[in-house]
Amino acid sequence: MGYIEAGHYGELRVDRSIKEVQFPSEVHIIPDFHMKIHENRYIQVDTLIITSSYILIVEVKNIIGNIIFKTFPNQLIRTLDNETTAFNCPIIQLQRNQDGFQLWLNQTQWKIPIYTVLVFASDKAIIENAPKEQTILFSKNLPLFIQKLNKLPPLLTKAQYLKIKEILMRKNMHFVEPPLCSKYEISTSELKKGVLCINCGNRLNRISERQWTCTACGINDKDPIPRNVEDLFTLMKHEVTMQECMDLLQLKSRYTLNYTFQKMKLIKTKKGNKTTYQKSNN
Repeated sequence: MGYIEAGHYGELRVDRSIKEVQFPSEVHIIPDFHMKIHENRYIQVDTLIITSSYILIVEVKNIIGNIIFKTFPNQLIRTLDNETTAFNCPIIQLQRNQDGFQLWLNQTQWKIPIYTVLVFASDKAIIENAPKEQTILFSKNLPLFIQKLNKLPPLLTKAQYLKIKEILMRKNMHFVEPPLCSKYEISTSELKKGVLCINCGNRLNRISERQWTCTACGINDKDPIPRNVEDLFTLMKHEVTMQECMDLLQLKSRYTLNYTFQKMKLIKTKKGNKTTYQKSNN
């Protein structure tokens, strides 16, 4: 969960930096943009900036420590407190997003350049072996970079800009948000098990049929299971089995969970010997 919170905080920090920029009148900023390119390909962009002069794809990383870019294979290696962690290379992610966007643009009549930038939200990162062909900045340097792009001449008319903005907003709106574990590349095995406290995230203790308490912060909760099931949909995947829920929430009673599913009005689907549950769109 720490990785997910850090990623979200980093994106918010960069979004605040973008607000410092004095943009031309034709600009639209879409945080957390998603688009389906074709049946088997999607792109996910931390922040997309659309103007009549350029499109900018912003990839955000909120990690600190010694950061080394490695090639063959491409990886990001972070060393912090004598612990080394490997991450997928964000530059490859940027290249895939730029390529996917270009494929989509090629199907239209619009000709507009696509720029990319990798932004480290915290200046506590020490970057080594950064590839020269990719623009890499700390968040505090991002406004100046964008202001230079704003000096580029317009390539779209106002009508064309409004059309491309409308199409991209519609494509983003119709995209189903992936679970956070998938988005931030976190294994579901790293999720904390048990029915968790809404206040501090520690495990709740059940003291009666309708009473749960948190020994860490002292909060009492009468009905925490539906909220925790909702969290599983947000974090893990869009449909779950009862056994998966029982394992992650550490529940022993199928009756309790079945009652919760009915109260939440989850959609029940039987696939052979497997029964899954998902949220209703209503």
